[in-house]
Amino acid sequence: MVDSRETIVVIGAGIVGVSTAYFTMKKLVSEHPSSATRPRVILLEQCEPGCSASGKSGGFLARHWSDGTDTEQLAQFSYDLHAKLAAEHDGATKWGYRPLDTFSAEIDRIPVAPSKQRKKGHQRTESESIVTSIEVIAPQPHLLSPFATNYSCSGTPSALEDIQTSTHASISVPDLQAVKSVPPETVPWLKTNVLTNLRQVGGTGNTAQVDPLKLTRAMLAEAKALGLEVVRAKVIDVAETGYRPPVIELSIDNHHTISQDMLSIIKPKTAAQVMMELDDARNVNNGVSRTTKPYVVVLDQVGLDIPADKIAVACGAWVTSCLRWEAFREVSASQIPIQGLRVHYLLAKPKVEIPAQAVFAEINGTVYSGEDAIEIYPRPDGSVFVCGEALDDPEMPPHNPFEPVYSKHATSRLKQIVNDVSHALSFDVIQYGLACHLPVHAKGIPVISKVPTTKGLYIAAGHGCWGILNGPATGLAVSELLLDGKSTTLDLTNFRLDRWY
Repeated sequence: MVDSRETIVVIGAGIVGVSTAYFTMKKLVSEHPSSATRPRVILLEQCEPGCSASGKSGGFLARHWSDGTDTEQLAQFSYDLHAKLAAEHDGATKWGYRPLDTFSAEIDRIPVAPSKQRKKGHQRTESESIVTSIEVIAPQPHLLSPFATNYSCSGTPSALEDIQTSTHASISVPDLQAVKSVPPETVPWLKTNVLTNLRQVGGTGNTAQVDPLKLTRAMLAEAKALGLEVVRAKVIDVAETGYRPPVIELSIDNHHTISQDMLSIIKPKTAAQVMMELDDARNVNNGVSRTTKPYVVVLDQVGLDIPADKIAVACGAWVTSCLRWEAFREVSASQIPIQGLRVHYLLAKPKVEIPAQAVFAEINGTVYSGEDAIEIYPRPDGSVFVCGEALDDPEMPPHNPFEPVYSKHATSRLKQIVNDVSHALSFDVIQYGLACHLPVHAKGIPVISKVPTTKGLYIAAGHGCWGILNGPATGLAVSELLLDGKSTTLDLTNFRLDRWY
């Protein structure tokens, strides 16, 4: 028998999808004490919760590093929401939430053996090159004001040229000229002989950290305790119930035409059409009327297809998969220009205890041409997360998020850089050869929007390196869209699907 309760489906169990499911369930439980009448919420994930960027990023939080940009309100609200969630669910214990001090380090001329020097005229290949996230997800530097300093989650501040054009930069903080240097011994675990400048760019009142994988899975556990249903399956299609392509008559000659219905004889049917026809046949045989829900989510497992009233797509770098789904036929690729920026990372075991100090290090004059930029995040559990070595161009990620994507060259270089800048990090116990895809939007800001003209389709993706920071607030806003039809917490005008095209 068809379940008559409203059914909401969230696709993707990263931080955005899990947050959406959590806040949706939280509100539903408060409004519908009885589970018998409460709408269903189903979370779909083809792999594991937090299996890509949501489980493999640094987990750095900054309240003001997006000030003056389109994401300022989102970032500030979500930073405060992180603190609230941590207080409510013991985040310090469950997912390593803690405020911390943040530093910008300039490191110059790391000594190297002559044999390692590159030959003159060497051209860097794509796999040897690095860029910071901001270089990919924001306009070129010449579009930015010289009075702003831009940060990325894979780099440190850089001077910018002046131009009269407005920008949509993702991250900006006050000019470093206004930030005083601090003594090298302030961060004692960095090598002082190569440290040329050290500035404190954040404190415990405005920067913090989490372990993103633990956060994502802890929030998922809270949502499941409220009644969330979780299904591990891959979405093949999302079909609109009762939708038939418009009849198009094609002229063969002056006297004969062929209709769209006739073309269907020779045109293969979609998986959704086949499954819906099978459902129709089963329903007729069983004396059950067909569901009146507007959508059917077709999964890769027979018998698990889900009739749905509303659907939120929050699958990060894989969000463009929805372009192949029938119900999303009005969405164009230009409206969600989101791809994966491959970033490498490693986990190190320090020789000594390292305090709560995050470091954004920019290294000049290394064996590598140009500059290298890395981020170092000591965690409460005693490990140290280090990331950097992003490849030049966003790319389409592999179909399977578990598929190895790292570059051996980039991983080795990242390991060497860490060894060069810190005497405290040991590689006796370490995980390396790791990478993930950050979902970056060509305009530098996420999409958080209803799909126009649809009954209940929503997209939330493209948060770049700030996905962990902005994930909870995004989830809260999407839950309001799903349940109330509009967000009262945040102004989502900047993030609408049809803003640019």
